[in-house]
Amino acid sequence: MDSNFTYQQLVSIATRKEHALSRQLAKQEKLHAGEALFKLLEAAAQNSGLQNISELAQQREAIKVADAAQRLVKKAARQKGKKDRDLTLLPANTWLAWFDGSAVPNPGKCRIACILKAPDGQNFEHIAHMEYGDSCDAEYSGLILLLQQARQHGIVNLLVHGDSQVVIDDFNHIKLSSLLRMQQYRQQAQELASAFEQLRVSWVPRHKNQLADALTQMRSD
Repeated sequence: MDSNFTYQQLVSIATRKEHALSRQLAKQEKLHAGEALFKLLEAAAQNSGLQNISELAQQREAIKVADAAQRLVKKAARQKGKKDRDLTLLPANTWLAWFDGSAVPNPGKCRIACILKAPDGQNFEHIAHMEYGDSCDAEYSGLILLLQQARQHGIVNLLVHGDSQVVIDDFNHIKLSSLLRMQQYRQQAQELASAFEQLRVSWVPRHKNQLADALTQMRSD
């Protein structure tokens, strides 16, 4: 067997079928497992018009990378299509909104913020502070601030985004917290939410919540 390859490297190059066939070959010809697999891969390289197993490994790695890239493109297209469909179902007067909250240290002083985007593209930013709390206190307070400000703007249809899975799952009754303070936040938020004709609160990853996140990081203290 070529000393350039360990058995594990050969296994990583081989397909599942080749790996299974190599075990049969090793048994039939009384070869070591690595020798049998090397023999099969060498034949596979020749059948593909390649010089050696190294070229076979490079070819197969390139195919894996291309396949992975194609899957990512398809996934992004599906997500974009879903988002576009969701937006087309929203009334024309729907506002978009983002909220965030941070505690420094955690727990410690909190800064909360939200952004409201009108259908005409105009943005409204709101920032507030809390003397003490942890990240959940800050995030839930950010959602409450957003709903309060939305009501003051007279908004009736609202699509909200935040990057706190805990808070959003709690608000949407997907995974309810048993903590008393979280229950109190939920009650306050739900009371505010009752004023809207349509309200949707959805999770987004942090990199899609950068504007609201940036407002919570702009500290003057």
